[in-house]
Amino acid sequence: MASPALFSTQRCNALTTPVTHLSSSFAPDLQSCSIHKSTIPQDSKLSADGKPVGVAPAAILQNGHRPQWINIGCSVDRILDIVTRFLYFGAEDQFEVTGRSYLRRVISRFVDRQEKIELVFPAFPFKSPSEKKVLGSLPDLGEELVLRRLDMLAQAIEDYHPPGAVIRIVSDGIVYGEILGRSDSLVYQYNAGLRSLISNLSLEHITFVRVADLLDSSSILLDDRMTESEYVNSIPSVRKQFLGHVVPGYDLDTAIKNDYGTLMTYRGYLKFLVSDLDGTNMLKGPSGEHLSRKSQERVRRTVARMMLENGARFSDLVAKRFPDAVRLSCHAHNNSGPKFAFAMFPGSGSGSPWHNTVIERGDGSLSLGHLSSFDPSTYEIVHRYGRPYYLREHSSARDLGVKINPHITFARHFPFGLVIEAEPSANISFNDLPMDNIRTLANQYSFVLLRGFSSVDRDDFTQKSEEFGEIVTWPKFGAILELKENPDLDMNSSLTCESMPMHYDGVFKTKTDENGELTHDPPNFQIFQCLHAPENDEGGKTLLSNTADLLQHGISPAVREWLSKMTYSVYTPQNKVFGGDILKLPLVMRNEATGHDVLRWHEHWPQHVTKYKPAESLINGVSEEDSVRIGDRLTDLLYDRRFCYAHSWCTGDYLIADNIEMMHTRTAFKPCRRELWRIHAD
Repeated sequence: MASPALFSTQRCNALTTPVTHLSSSFAPDLQSCSIHKSTIPQDSKLSADGKPVGVAPAAILQNGHRPQWINIGCSVDRILDIVTRFLYFGAEDQFEVTGRSYLRRVISRFVDRQEKIELVFPAFPFKSPSEKKVLGSLPDLGEELVLRRLDMLAQAIEDYHPPGAVIRIVSDGIVYGEILGRSDSLVYQYNAGLRSLISNLSLEHITFVRVADLLDSSSILLDDRMTESEYVNSIPSVRKQFLGHVVPGYDLDTAIKNDYGTLMTYRGYLKFLVSDLDGTNMLKGPSGEHLSRKSQERVRRTVARMMLENGARFSDLVAKRFPDAVRLSCHAHNNSGPKFAFAMFPGSGSGSPWHNTVIERGDGSLSLGHLSSFDPSTYEIVHRYGRPYYLREHSSARDLGVKINPHITFARHFPFGLVIEAEPSANISFNDLPMDNIRTLANQYSFVLLRGFSSVDRDDFTQKSEEFGEIVTWPKFGAILELKENPDLDMNSSLTCESMPMHYDGVFKTKTDENGELTHDPPNFQIFQCLHAPENDEGGKTLLSNTADLLQHGISPAVREWLSKMTYSVYTPQNKVFGGDILKLPLVMRNEATGHDVLRWHEHWPQHVTKYKPAESLINGVSEEDSVRIGDRLTDLLYDRRFCYAHSWCTGDYLIADNIEMMHTRTAFKPCRRELWRIHAD
């Protein structure tokens, strides 16, 4: 079967044409990032049986998400690929025509100089004045999600580019506030709320820039905090200087006619001004009477043009202050350069958090829309930081009982998952939880993390897990596997300090299918209890990768369709618990509990990275070379921060993970008292 150009220099979600061989279209950096035997580092020392001499690569503690050997030989194109994954591609897109080469040149300058990559994002003016659209005037979950996504982009770059990356948010409230009747105090309070979020969420790659910083090119960007009175008092002179800025050769009518980004922004302004100006004096006559529909349209066009003119001044100042930066935009663009549209909410078009409200659906998914578009009888308003933060649809699954409900909080995790935290003083035990509800929530959120619940012994842990689902026992250890350093029980690297390949549990647990063929028999869920967590500097994180999201947002529908028809073969030598059989398995299968398509794969784990047993994976039906590249790309996506959460354990944690929806791995750790109990359940 022919295989699509999954790993070419074109962005993944633009590929639709299958080809027989992939060699000519592979990006050089992806070739050199192969983790197979052909890429054994020259300075590696191997024993006669191919095992590493000294410290194995898999035993080295890693800072980023990915094992360090995946990073070998990565180049500008690797970083370009990462940035591309965070862009929004709309109609008439020109990224492959001119945008990719333009963005590559920008990134190259930073990489060549080994400097921190600077990305500038003009956005976050203030909340819409319309009560039909938003919950209030301060940042909420919508802003949090975008800020987290921006910081995630910088972290992903840092995984491959040691100097790192910085996101500079240039708040444009001063640019549009006066036009729309928003006071300088409101603009300040919104901006101060953003800065507080950055601090509370520990988003260390984001800084803020004010319009005043753009006007003085000699100023040092200190991201200093001003009091509200200092800010308000400074605005008149800043605004006067801003409005006096002239953009050389700029003509608004010409820009609307010839520039795609300007036209799309103009249309967007006209659309949101319908609600933002509704009920304001701008749409009323001298005596307070409502203007005619035609007059209202004229006012909106005038306001939109004023905003575009100010926006042009603002954009020109940003370009002059940050001439070398990657320029991200909150507006739709054709991505030809120099501006590139940032996908704030993947799958939700180009909506912004300052014009919308976030609702958490009953199935755990998030939606974005105007507040008035949601039925008030179906949701509750969730408060955080002392203010309305988002909407949450009513769900019986969150009703854990009258004795528990008053003492717990639910918090959606990022990039996925649910955290249920109990007040320690309430002394609520794992035994007290209604497991039917917890199972429903685990299906909806892919994993549920329970914190603050008192620990239980082996018998209670087993009995309570039986209420969750039928326990899957293993011949060598029964229901509970003690996950701690114990290399005497040969299970590849599972019970060692080495990191592990990305996998799903039960890939080597076998059964005979309806055709008499040997196949895998994975359990539906993993149930963990953390008896002793490692310290922060000791490693031992568990990485959970949401493969349903990966297939939905990480590849194109055409590639997803191709993968669904493919199989792979996987093998590991026999150990004391599993292995010894070559299994031929589907790459994509349906999770019957959620209805999602999910990826099934086992990261290729060559002998030269581990002192224990290796694992080999091969895509069937393509050349060996193409198999290597497809497998490496799938592995790369599994470690992609958009889909992969790195969990740092705390003693007392319980974590229930969907073993069908997700894949997982563990990072290397120092010899220490890291101990988890794990039960498999169907």
